[in-house]
Parts: sequence; C-alpha cells; structure tokens
Amino acid sequence: MLEVYPIQSKAQQQELCEKAGIKYDADKLAYMGIIGGELMGVAQFGIKGKCGYIYDLENIKGTDNTELLFVMGRAALNFIDLCGITDSYFVARDEGREALISRIGFKKDENNKWYMDTKGFFTEPCKCES
Repeated sequence: MLEVYPIQSKAQQQELCEKAGIKYDADKLAYMGIIGGELMGVAQFGIKGKCGYIYDLENIKGTDNTELLFVMGRAALNFIDLCGITDSYFVARDEGREALISRIGFKKDENNKWYMDTKGFFTEPCKCES
C-alpha cells in the first residue's frame, strides 16, 4: 500500500531529507512516502506570498518509484490548495523528469517555469487527468 504522511518533527524531516539526498530546510513543510511499510520518498514544499512551491520531490537513495513521487506531488498541491493558494510552481529538480512533472499537472509558463493553477482542480468531479 502506498501512503503519504506529513513529517511531524523537524528532527525527523532533517533525517529523512538526508536519506533522500535533499538539503533540509526547517522553513519548509514535508511529506514522507511509504510503500509496504518502508520509507521510499520525501517531498518538501511550502507557501511564500500568494504562491505554493514544491521545492523537493525525491525517492530515498537507492530506490526509484515514480508513482510515489506523483502521489506526493499531488498531495503537496492539495495541501497548498486547501490553504487557499491556487498558483503553484515546481522548482524541484526537473532534469529528465518532464513527463512526471507534466503528469502531476504542471505546464511551462511564458517564463519557462513549471506552473499550475489548482483552482477547481481538486473539486468533485475531479478536474485532473493522470
């Protein structure tokens, strides 16, 4: 079973970021992804001003699960959207991951940045396509 949970403590966030090769930032929110009871991924995200940002989206070193990254990316966007923020940017590592980023829902804007407007995206019936 694939599960995504908020990381509850900054000490745990720092530890899990290290396992994923992510630079820990105490100012960021974070999710951990678990499959079959085993930690498999970490996402760091946040809100700055009137925009949401996915800063990091990585598997734990030595693992590779794109489906988990997809679910964690959508979970982070849903949280940001629930906070009333509908403009979001993917500023995490994107090299070689364009298909994943597009599948999450981002598109390149006129400034060549990965952007997504989540207004109505998570409402029923869901407006998303995966």
